[in-house]
Amino acid sequence: MSVDPQGDPATIPVTRLPGVGPVRAERLARLGLFSVRDVLLFVPQKLEIFEELESLDRAEGCIGERVRVSGKVQSLSMYRRGWRRSVLRVKIADERGTLDLLYFNQAWMRKRFEVDEEVTCEGLLVDSKGPAMVSPRFVKSGEATNQPLVSYRLTEGIGQEYLRKLCRFACEEWAASLREPLGRELLKARGVPPLATAVVAVHRPVCASEFQAARRRLALEPLLELQARLAERRANRALGSAAKIRPKLSECERVRARFPAPFTAGQCTAMDEIAQDLNSSVPMRRLLQGDVGSGKTWVGAWAAALVAGAGKQAALMAPTELLAEQHAIGLAPLFESLGLRAVLLTGSLAPERARAVRAELASGRAQVAIGTHALFSSQTEFHSLALAIVDEQHRFGVSQRERLFDKGCDTHVLLMTATPIPRTLALTIYGDLETSLIRDRPPNRGSVTTRRVTEEKLDAMRSFLKERMSEEERVFWVTPRIDGELGAKAAFERWSEELSGSDVGVELVHGRLTAADRAERLERFRTGQARMLVGTTIIEVGVDVPEATVMVVDGAHRMGLAGLHQIRGRVGRGSAPSWCFLIGDEAAADRIEVLAGTSDGFEIAELDMLRRGMGSLTGRRQAGGNDEGLESPESDLELILFARDVIRKDEGLRACYLARSATPSEVVEQGAGAG
Repeated sequence: MSVDPQGDPATIPVTRLPGVGPVRAERLARLGLFSVRDVLLFVPQKLEIFEELESLDRAEGCIGERVRVSGKVQSLSMYRRGWRRSVLRVKIADERGTLDLLYFNQAWMRKRFEVDEEVTCEGLLVDSKGPAMVSPRFVKSGEATNQPLVSYRLTEGIGQEYLRKLCRFACEEWAASLREPLGRELLKARGVPPLATAVVAVHRPVCASEFQAARRRLALEPLLELQARLAERRANRALGSAAKIRPKLSECERVRARFPAPFTAGQCTAMDEIAQDLNSSVPMRRLLQGDVGSGKTWVGAWAAALVAGAGKQAALMAPTELLAEQHAIGLAPLFESLGLRAVLLTGSLAPERARAVRAELASGRAQVAIGTHALFSSQTEFHSLALAIVDEQHRFGVSQRERLFDKGCDTHVLLMTATPIPRTLALTIYGDLETSLIRDRPPNRGSVTTRRVTEEKLDAMRSFLKERMSEEERVFWVTPRIDGELGAKAAFERWSEELSGSDVGVELVHGRLTAADRAERLERFRTGQARMLVGTTIIEVGVDVPEATVMVVDGAHRMGLAGLHQIRGRVGRGSAPSWCFLIGDEAAADRIEVLAGTSDGFEIAELDMLRRGMGSLTGRRQAGGNDEGLESPESDLELILFARDVIRKDEGLRACYLARSATPSEVVEQGAGAG
């Protein structure tokens, strides 16, 4: 196919590439490939370098390795496993040995081979009643090259070989048209090639070192674009007209005195930073990070009280009704003692009650709103919203948060999270935010011992739980689901039967209960009428019971490190020693080892990212392979810092990368017009 390489690849839709019609274009869009430039900058996830085997008799000693072998097709056989599954076995041989090539459910591959034909194959050696390769890549002898093989992230309907051909074709036709915005000295300082050279090297690498250098250059592109957008947001905010909150020192101290316990040094530092932000017409954008139980909610409540006391309104949004309800129970009396009215607004409120709450917010009679997604619905209006606080902010989408912010004029924003964000991610995704850290914990908190419980130790653990409850301590029993043999309902029935006849009550909570039922059951647990609370991960945040000393997670292998750490944070809130028992199969053993070794949420967050992968820093995926071509937080942090610093210093470069941020819809529309 002849293609005119003229024009900016960023404005040329993928439908200009050979074989890309509407269906394939839709599939490629799932990979973020809308334009030819997207294809050129699509970074392979890994590079496969195959060891060249001199003869097939060495294959048996290389099981588990990726190798390249050559041989003559000796025989082909096809057989079926059941009525829907087929297996093609291709036996190749050389002078010293044989090897089987296995293709499952790929009957069409039979036409690709001919007996007595010389072929070269690349793939992973496995043991299948002797050495074999499963679905190896092969070429006819004479066509083979010694080039390494790149592999891309895939989606349904788009295969590796197709993507390789697509990216190579785009390179041949358009790579030379890419302009390098970075100067020669900057490239040299980073040890990376110019953009056009990097694109060719990353899709058709000659060696591993060339591939890695090219990946790092391509990784800079989305990072530079992101940092340009973050810098633009900062510049726009500087022109804002947010309400200035200037409480007198005496008022700040009066509000502090109403809280149930003295603030820690970390809390005080965060409060000072927030107060400084609020006393400015530039809208605050601050991320408050603190480990489980560090007292972030009290800091947010203090800020809300200052704003409400100054005649404006504040909103505290939580991701679940349970958390919003617990905030309302704990904070409404505090606000009332300061002469402020706080109201709860959630989706499950009766229509008449919801209308009454919304009327109070619209008129200004209520100064503080606590709620869920209902706060940013089109039906909710505020009289003078000046501060929006988002708890567990990572559970909300960007557009959802902004819909709440838009309820006011240049609203001050405080984002809070008990899931600490590794520095690498914070510098990219949250680069336009100021950050406050609460490292310390309130004094007189008991230690938490974490243990994995195997099948043979279950009886001993149950006896221990009964002993703790007989001492009027509280126990959580958490499962990852409601129904099924290992669900919360089944666990509740087992414990109800086991504790029948005793004065130890058991309660069950999950997401299908009404708000009234949930609140009633939690209150019985809090007051000690029930000493065991069985539930799902709905209790991960928001349930604060100092008398709770034991947490049991049944099915820990189904949860990630961050989630388990959050759940563990429900105990250890009083002065007594506490325990966290994790029941799970071998898949959970290494996670439990990490949790047993540290209670530092910041350290756990870093380890969790190393285990799961960074995901897409500039996109939506939160785990797995990295789309930008970054390898690890440690080795690539300097690259992220470089992108941030060069954009801040060079306004021309910032403008260049802002102009490059064409939206996918714009490219799609251009493609439709061209068609």
